[in-house]
Amino acid sequence: MIKSQREQRILDILAQAGEEVSVLEIAQRLGRVSGVTIRRDIVRLAEEGRVERTHGGALLPTTSPQDAEAPTPRENALQDEIEGVDAIVLPPIGGRGADTLRMLAKRRRIPFLAESSPQEGGVYLGPDNFTAGRELGRAAGRMMTGAVAEARVLLVSLETLPNTRARCDGFIKGFGETFRGLVRPWRVDGQGSFRIALRASLDAFAAYPDINVIFGVNDHSVLAAIEASDRAGVAEVSAFSVGGEGGALFDALASRGKLKATCALFPEIVGIRAVETLASALHGSAMPDEIRTPHVVVTPDTLDPYYRKSGAGWGLAPEAEASILGAAERPAFVRSVGPRRAIGFVPHYPAHDWYRNMARAMRERAEALGFELKIAAPQSGIAREIAAIRRLIAKSAARLVRDGDTILINSGILSTLLADELMGRTGITIVTNAVDVMERLSGRPGLKLIMTSGEYQLKDRCLVGPSLGALFETMRVDRAFLSVDGISPHFGASATDERLALAAKRFVDASREVVVMADHSLVGVEASHRIVALGAIDDLITDSASLPADRLAFASMGTRITLADEEPEEMAAPRTHRPADRRKA
Repeated sequence: MIKSQREQRILDILAQAGEEVSVLEIAQRLGRVSGVTIRRDIVRLAEEGRVERTHGGALLPTTSPQDAEAPTPRENALQDEIEGVDAIVLPPIGGRGADTLRMLAKRRRIPFLAESSPQEGGVYLGPDNFTAGRELGRAAGRMMTGAVAEARVLLVSLETLPNTRARCDGFIKGFGETFRGLVRPWRVDGQGSFRIALRASLDAFAAYPDINVIFGVNDHSVLAAIEASDRAGVAEVSAFSVGGEGGALFDALASRGKLKATCALFPEIVGIRAVETLASALHGSAMPDEIRTPHVVVTPDTLDPYYRKSGAGWGLAPEAEASILGAAERPAFVRSVGPRRAIGFVPHYPAHDWYRNMARAMRERAEALGFELKIAAPQSGIAREIAAIRRLIAKSAARLVRDGDTILINSGILSTLLADELMGRTGITIVTNAVDVMERLSGRPGLKLIMTSGEYQLKDRCLVGPSLGALFETMRVDRAFLSVDGISPHFGASATDERLALAAKRFVDASREVVVMADHSLVGVEASHRIVALGAIDDLITDSASLPADRLAFASMGTRITLADEEPEEMAAPRTHRPADRRKA
């Protein structure tokens, strides 16, 4: 690797990490480059002001040497994705990346909607969170009156955001207004994460096993608290939530189990109103002071008029959409003509049902009005957390590899991390179409490396095309490890690129077992091109932030589930091959 290429790869590694990276880790990522060489490169880059040296490593500078006001390289990735938009919808994400986007909107004077929570410079788009929580609380208080003499309430909040705090405050106030008895509340911070909310709720039930009412500020929070009550053996508990974000919540509500009611906030309606408001502004109309979106308390008995389940999952009933939108004051506009303008959307948690459903509705409405929707995920602490989870998933996948195995590894971030975990192994044959995997593992003593044939696809640094499969006419391997762009119960494993999907399908056909590696941001996602149906997947290695409903659906199809951040010991268990005919699913 020549110096300029090596230096660019170092900068890419630092940008991807968003924090300090050690010389040792950089050397491992590059492959066949000594630590001494990396240190020299870092010294040279530091002299040019392109990196900052640290003890034992480097990180990208906090300011540009040319312009102290310019965004840092760690923020550029997000800004570049939405640099060309004419309007933006920004949920309440944190970190410096969010500040950069707000400054971008202000500097360019483009219309800016602050979804769910007020933000400086933006027009608020969302419900009256306190009122939504209070109305749900009043309904819950009436339901629980006579059912229990004393309400012992666990409130699972998200304390960093004012909108979720307001929901929690509203619920406990409304509950106290209608419940005829003593109310004893305990409040925990689930941080918007299923895994963290589950842990906090387990602690709450361990300390107060007589909790009999649960409130969650969103779907993940209440589903986590319900699961915690199940694990704690608490049968008599009634749950309530604000959100109504997607299928898992509606499944729980329709089952008439512990979840008694939700205050639905309709992400589909929020998405439509966002696009229509920005489209009107781009046609020359003035932006409103705020846009209040609807909320409705929904019970199992009143669910059907609003949401219905079909083969594709839960969806907003057409007549409900028409009724809700018809009752709202909506801007007047005509379909856009001329150059196609773009609306940017930066979802807080891209994998959450709320943002999936909101994005789907936004995309459909934008297309109908002649606009382009550009979606970019925030590059902040969320990205760093996912990077750490992916390393755990790669470690769990590596535990499946036995001495003497022949394995296939396709291209992708998790595949590259798996290659890093296999560097010190011996007695393994690795077949791959990924250049990054080859660079890391070539020349490693004790490893046999075989590259497939195929056409080089530059953007993915891998080989694809019809000739890739010629090798497998005379070869059968023990396992294929697949890095994917999505995996869902209905669509199986999928990729955004058709040629990558076809290459991965050839890997599946040549393998006795198939292992999919996917962090929670990819679980439940359906990319454009299916690799293989769920029935052909033997193992899914993910993390505990994936939704239990998704994991249950996978398990019901016979797929073994491993949570890399909770159950690494399970990966050492003996494996038995499944019948070969499942590979044809």
